[in-house]
Amino acid sequence: MNQPTLVVAGLSARMLAESARRAGWRVIALDLFGDVDTRAAVDEWHQIGDPATLQLDPARTYAALERAASLPGVMGWVAGSGFESCPQLLQARFPALPLLGNPSQAYEAVRTPARFFGLLAAQGIPFPETLARRPPETTGWLRKDARGTGGWHIRRAGFRGDVVHEAHPDVYFQRTCAGRSMSAMFIANGSSATVLGFNEQIIVPQHRHPFTWRGAIGPVQMPADLAAQVHHAVQTIVASTRLVGLNSLDFLLDGERFFVLEVNPRPSATMALYDGHLPLSPLALHVRACKGEALDPPQHTPHTPHAVPTPHTSPAPLIRGEQIVFARTGHTVSAAFVARAQQRGWCHDIPAPGSTIAAGTPLCSVSVTCAPGTSTDAVRAELAARASTIESMMKVSHDDPITVR
Repeated sequence: MNQPTLVVAGLSARMLAESARRAGWRVIALDLFGDVDTRAAVDEWHQIGDPATLQLDPARTYAALERAASLPGVMGWVAGSGFESCPQLLQARFPALPLLGNPSQAYEAVRTPARFFGLLAAQGIPFPETLARRPPETTGWLRKDARGTGGWHIRRAGFRGDVVHEAHPDVYFQRTCAGRSMSAMFIANGSSATVLGFNEQIIVPQHRHPFTWRGAIGPVQMPADLAAQVHHAVQTIVASTRLVGLNSLDFLLDGERFFVLEVNPRPSATMALYDGHLPLSPLALHVRACKGEALDPPQHTPHTPHAVPTPHTSPAPLIRGEQIVFARTGHTVSAAFVARAQQRGWCHDIPAPGSTIAAGTPLCSVSVTCAPGTSTDAVRAELAARASTIESMMKVSHDDPITVR
């Protein structure tokens, strides 16, 4: 019997493609990079933007989706990161290629600042003080753009050159708050949701962008009372917006308080932390939920600190971390680097030989898997060590022998 085909699209489609392949589907990937491991997981790959811009090209994306809609056996498409800047593509109608994800109405409900923060205020869900216009005194305020992703859209308020863009309804200002940057990955069916786990996010400055998303660690423990509060916030948001499938909630955790920052209404990069923890691959769960099938509970308890296995809970899951490695200088990727990266086993999103990587743009990513209970500090340290290894590999001459240490 022929396998159905799933189309996955985004700035980088590697994680979506690998999860779809593990679900047993044929895969067509649409992204900017066409990395080695992405192409290894798919039947077809098509480029839908320039890697140097870190933006989807709407015309190329539409054309690629239109072409996929003409192929036999294609069951639908999943939108990943990048559609924040061109949400009109989520409204495109391809009768033979349904969107398996949030419809534009649900998407706009959580990505339109006035609507989303109005909802939080009406429901008593805590969030940082938020304004639609620049405050008179900008110290201690951030300027955000709901069309952005990965933290690239966040700047200090008052940054010169931004004023011309501030009249856009997607631009808003938020007061800075203390706390750990966290996320909750959840799966929804339009009326209710299940939180699959909590993650600590790796946020670092990148040139003019003080809060660039570099990666995440999870699942991590949360005090039961705070976890229950976050879960209630997720349930309230889902019931009000009709979100479906895999989504994530970003929030700050400050002692015994939390503050909601935003919802990513799509499968997020943290899904890679949960492969093996769930009854199906994350993308298989996403597709089932989007089709209205029953939500499967997680195989672990994401909110109970120091949970002890019982007949109703599985042993504590492994702790995983993923981190993007940004190029410090411009490079042309050599075949030797690719071979070394593939041999490591923990290097992903590996660029194809001959690719040009500009300084300050993603080079690849690294991962680590640790025993249950490992501290996030220890995971961060190992990720940093592996990122340093990748950076040193880029300096090695193309003529050096390929070895693994």
